[in-house]
Amino acid sequence: MKLERPPELDNNPKYLSRLLANDIFHDRESFFYKCEIDYYYWDELKYKKDGPFDTALENWTFLKKYRQSKYESIRFLNDHFKYYLSSFIQQSIHEFDLKLIGDLRQNPVSSTDKIEYFSNSLMEEAVASSQVEGAATTTEVAKAMLQSGRMPQNESEQMIFNNLKAISFINEYVNRPISFKLIIDLHSIMTAQTQAEKYSGSFRQGKVYVSNHVEGEIAYTPPEWQEVEPLMSDLCDFINDEEHFIHPIVKASIIHFMVGYIHPFMDGNGRTARALFYWFLIKKGYGLIKDISISKAILASRTQYDKAFLKTEYDENDLNYFIHYSVKNLKMAFEQLTKYRDQKLNDRKKANFVAYELLQKGLNKRQADLIGFLYLKSKNTMTLKDYAEQYSVVRQTASKDLNELIRLGLIGENKKTKPFSFYLLGKQVIDNFIAN
Repeated sequence: MKLERPPELDNNPKYLSRLLANDIFHDRESFFYKCEIDYYYWDELKYKKDGPFDTALENWTFLKKYRQSKYESIRFLNDHFKYYLSSFIQQSIHEFDLKLIGDLRQNPVSSTDKIEYFSNSLMEEAVASSQVEGAATTTEVAKAMLQSGRMPQNESEQMIFNNLKAISFINEYVNRPISFKLIIDLHSIMTAQTQAEKYSGSFRQGKVYVSNHVEGEIAYTPPEWQEVEPLMSDLCDFINDEEHFIHPIVKASIIHFMVGYIHPFMDGNGRTARALFYWFLIKKGYGLIKDISISKAILASRTQYDKAFLKTEYDENDLNYFIHYSVKNLKMAFEQLTKYRDQKLNDRKKANFVAYELLQKGLNKRQADLIGFLYLKSKNTMTLKDYAEQYSVVRQTASKDLNELIRLGLIGENKKTKPFSFYLLGKQVIDNFIAN
């Protein structure tokens, strides 16, 4: 994973005059508008053949002059970082606020499905965040460990276990300002009983190098350790600043980047950065962020994640590269949540239809509702006791209902469980029963 650093700009005044004379960044068909939507870096733009100027350097210079005219600056110690709200960022966070979150609030996931999805999302985030950092285990094995409650058996499982604890930890501190103690405590939870534990308890006091995950070569050298504490002090001030508004999604993305840039610990920085990203958005009212896994999206685009850091560093600390990447990941993750919601709504409609059709076949409402419940999800089961309690009938009536469904060949009884449980024999069985 190698990136070519941008060339020196051609400072011919012709670019400035053309920049002032044209509105080509708002023409959706223009070369430069497309450059902004994808926020091209130099080694992407230089291969584009449809630019208005004769050479890649001229096109890059014009694009950079435009970006420089838009930048807002943020200072951390002696380093200046820049960003601006490109058309893509503005549109994305608008859609995120109004369409994704707004739509989910108007048409929410049911409470039962939400608990299930939230639980799975927490586990997926704990697993994926560790896998991004090199945890060597499959998602299925890791989730089985978390679901069963068994203790970790190796370093990779311990990383995942720690991540889950850290996610619970940050939820307890969303109403507090950030502090060194909170960040260090979070890191200590992340690294407990792992090889990185020896680095917990304080910020690093030594040099550290960041290697890329493909070739293993040094990709980035963070600031000297003597600068870590003043840089983290500036970052805490930035996070706690309520006077100067920056959209929470943009600000959370900058926080994520800066922890990676400063690298305040010898190990465990990525996990800490992503946890703080969650923490800040939850703090700012984005409670639905708990229902998605950012790290799962990062894991699926790990090379682009690493490149977003490098592009920012190589191109005058332009944070838009990382903000664009972060926003794309958020959109992808929340779209998965809306798809899950829509699928569950469709499943419930189907289950209700099945229950209605079974009533027409002569089943009583209790029996029809039970089949609808079992039809909804293949793992659903029901015990005699639960059935009696749910429908407020005596055990004799419950037993009669269930035995009739068994006689009709719609459900089966699993006598290996204690107590015995009843399950659907198959959706196709129900569909055939309704059709005949």
